[in-house]
Amino acid sequence: MILSKLEADGLDISNCRGQAYDNAAVMAGRHLGVQQRIKEINPKVEFVPCSNHSLNLVCLHAATVEASSVTFFGTLERCYSFFSMSTHRWEVLIAATDKSLKRVQDTRWSARGDAVKMTFHHYKDILVALEKLTETGESLNTRTNAGTLLVTMQSFSFLCFLGLWQPVLHEVNDAQKYLQTKGLDIRLCAQKVNALQMVLIEKREEWANGAVSYAKNMCEELSISMEPQRRITRRHIFYDGTRDANLSCENELRRKLFSSLNRIIVEIRERFQQLQNLADKFAYLTPAILLDSDDTKCNLDYVSAEIDEQDFKLERLRLRTFIAATGNENKLINVNPLELLKFIVKSKLEDTLPNIIIMLRIFLTIVISNASCERSFSKLKLIKNYLRSTMSTLRLTNLAILSIEQKVCDVIDIDSAIKDFALKKSRRIKF
Repeated sequence: MILSKLEADGLDISNCRGQAYDNAAVMAGRHLGVQQRIKEINPKVEFVPCSNHSLNLVCLHAATVEASSVTFFGTLERCYSFFSMSTHRWEVLIAATDKSLKRVQDTRWSARGDAVKMTFHHYKDILVALEKLTETGESLNTRTNAGTLLVTMQSFSFLCFLGLWQPVLHEVNDAQKYLQTKGLDIRLCAQKVNALQMVLIEKREEWANGAVSYAKNMCEELSISMEPQRRITRRHIFYDGTRDANLSCENELRRKLFSSLNRIIVEIRERFQQLQNLADKFAYLTPAILLDSDDTKCNLDYVSAEIDEQDFKLERLRLRTFIAATGNENKLINVNPLELLKFIVKSKLEDTLPNIIIMLRIFLTIVISNASCERSFSKLKLIKNYLRSTMSTLRLTNLAILSIEQKVCDVIDIDSAIKDFALKKSRRIKF
């Protein structure tokens, strides 16, 4: 289908240099995936797994490595469902917290970050709302579900994971927003991922111990028992094969917290290794290296076969001397490759530096994320619910546009638009 579409649009697959998909096996598979089949046709096509999808999978796997973590996120989703299923319950929640709960979603981890943040900052208020819904006068179903949620949320395990995921997801969300920035190249993406990994390694013990301390303080303040509902009989196996005695509740939870953090760090290292390799491959295009007089710093082992290495070295000399003549050497040595390419084009040096321009264009046009084009699927899931299952395609499309372009809709004067529409469609008889 991809090849047929390219052919219909008059595009030659041999001119392709980059491809990016999500991490589904049918697309990213090493043997039978779409990316591998296209590489068999054109080996020059570099494959980049979508950075946002990869980061989503990192958190998803880390959240499921321990059963207690799965229970934690399940409780958040149950809490949202409980309040959102009834306008009365939602009003009780708003009255207690002055905020609304966020839904937990697997496809977009920023939603989980928002849900954890809301619960973390309004934990006591949510408990107050749940306690109010257990009082006499509420329906049996409401009192039962509210009581079950109260018991689950007032547990040492829940509070530990709440204290852990709050700072972790805050950093992950910051990285995800950055990875969706327009004009981002492979080098900057790899640097942000490495920075996230460094933060997780540096704050690993601090966040785990802080989560336990937070849970202890909340348990003491709210008189919540720190004893587990059932006795923990798990035995921990050390690397030398020896076993320790039964772990206490606190030590067992601490082990689970470290296990989730370790999984995140390992997953980031493994899933973004290909992106890091690609960033190292094009490292010579960084202005600080490209404009350096020391040729040994410019590693051309990965230079594409479609350019001449000797001509590339001569063009580096031409570019370096031209920039020195303009007096912008100190300014351009610290810019990104895109700004360097703009300077070359503005200076009319396309015919003088053809090989450098080719490699800069290939580097800057390799996609690192395809999450933006999938927002329509997320919006579609929210818009086309069971109440709108019979509407026409035109209406669904218009609603999707209004939802996606919400910022534009917010500045539109609806009243004047309705008035203008009414005047144009007026059917009043004119006398």
